[in-house]
Amino acid sequence: MNMDRDEFLRILSKYRRGEATDAEKEFLHSYYNLFDARESPLDIISTTEKESLKDSMKKELQRQIALDRKGEVRDLHRRRSVLRWMAAAVVLVVSALTIWFYQNNEKRISTRNLAEANPVKAKRQDIAPGGNKATLTLADGSSVVLDNAGAGLVADQSGASVNKTKDGELIYSPHETNNSSAISYNTVSIPRGGQYSLVLSDGTKVWLNSASSIRFPTIFSDNERRIEVTGEAYFEVSHVFSKAGDRIPFIVSSRDQEIKVLGTHFNISAYEDEEHTSTTLLEGSVIVKAAGSTGKEVKLQPGQQAVVNPASSSIRVQDADLEKAVAWKNGYFKFDKEDLPAIMRQVSRWYDVDVEYRGKVQSDQFVGKIRRTAYVSGVLRILELSNVNCHIEGRKIIVGNN
Repeated sequence: MNMDRDEFLRILSKYRRGEATDAEKEFLHSYYNLFDARESPLDIISTTEKESLKDSMKKELQRQIALDRKGEVRDLHRRRSVLRWMAAAVVLVVSALTIWFYQNNEKRISTRNLAEANPVKAKRQDIAPGGNKATLTLADGSSVVLDNAGAGLVADQSGASVNKTKDGELIYSPHETNNSSAISYNTVSIPRGGQYSLVLSDGTKVWLNSASSIRFPTIFSDNERRIEVTGEAYFEVSHVFSKAGDRIPFIVSSRDQEIKVLGTHFNISAYEDEEHTSTTLLEGSVIVKAAGSTGKEVKLQPGQQAVVNPASSSIRVQDADLEKAVAWKNGYFKFDKEDLPAIMRQVSRWYDVDVEYRGKVQSDQFVGKIRRTAYVSGVLRILELSNVNCHIEGRKIIVGNN
């Protein structure tokens, strides 16, 4: 909806009188998260008018949610309208769905006063999202910062040339002839606030999440393809056959587990600061073996997830939320009944920030989806709407008392 200042003020006046149509309400609510933007369509009205509008919208949004929470909204159409308004209040800044705050019965939705939760001192601080950042460590121990390297040849390793594409992907291309029998290893390390993708010499594609790494041979042997991973990675493994016509297995070693595949798409999450490691299968089949177990292993089917408990070396197989498992690769966070510390660990890794808790940590659970392209303030604002008190101090997020 495009309009001049007079038309905007006309709708605003109707809104304040309680006479705005549903379409006009949704139009105004869609601007809620643009109030603090340096440049926004709301610049056509004065600062005083913007503050007044923001306060009106906030009160209306909270009133509608309070009605729903108390069971006073019984009409399904109206309930859906309330949820649309909630989504509109956050979608423009973070391109996200509303995070719903689940209390003990997981049915009541709650928000808090945004002005209380987002003090003025935090409005002028923000942290950009992560991006393509990685360091390549070569066989001789030298390193290349890939985000600073130009497109083209990065290195020439034993049996393969290493090139960076203009899109920032690292590709290992095997030499047509390789007379060396020595196996050389390279490592790609991703810092907090980074991500990267590469193609191994066998054609396998790998996506690495923040605070992750992969160690691999520049070319593989005819017997097996073995690599090591820390953190989180998504694989699309190529089918490769030996000269005898046998499939060459692809083996991934990570924290307290080993995954054997022949050709498949799967995700591994093996962060040291998480309680469990998990392997989620999207296509093909994999065999997951827990480290320290006496031959205990499980074979996954597409749509299943193996969860390994490092403390007991036990493996639990469960149905997987595939969208959630690969959300990071597809550019967003997805939370499904996640507690606050679990959410903040992901935020810490992607935005390269530390998190400090002040006071009691909430034990509530959250559901929602947020674009990883959002600035950290957009993520915090959604949490604040869900009754979490948080703000930014330098490169630290403070959760709890201000």
